[in-house]
Amino acid sequence: MNESEDICGFCGQPGADKFPHPVLWPGEQSAGTPLVHAECEDAECKRVHAALTDRERKDFLIYCR
Repeated sequence: MNESEDICGFCGQPGADKFPHPVLWPGEQSAGTPLVHAECEDAECKRVHAALTDRERKDFLIYCR
């Protein structure tokens, strides 16, 4: 893998260290790249999780079973 392949789809910086998870919360941004920084993906998950209501979270988790 060369340096241009490890660019994080969230922050645009090199050194991405993991594949993005395949299931997105409603409203979560897709990385759009093959790799992301774990910290950037975690921050995006926290952002969208906080934006959802308790009911929206519950409905999504039931739907994903």
